[in-house]
Amino acid sequence: MTTYELIDNIKTGDAQTSNNTFNSIMHDKIIDALDNHKQEVASKMYGASDDAPADEEPAAETEVEVTGEQEADADV
Repeated sequence: MTTYELIDNIKTGDAQTSNNTFNSIMHDKIIDALDNHKQEVASKMYGASDDAPADEEPAAETEVEVTGEQEADADV
């Protein structure tokens, strides 16, 4: 529903359709505002931005035996 439809319904005097159109527009705006607020709260709460996922904790280091070619790559 758009505001143009709401205005057209008001012009024609159709009160019930105007009311339904208005309620639909307000519902969409409220849902959008709540979604935006949820994202803001979540980013503040968890310290993550909307674009990038939160960094995961690094896995526990384990000892690995390095041999030959792997040893050369380990220095890079």
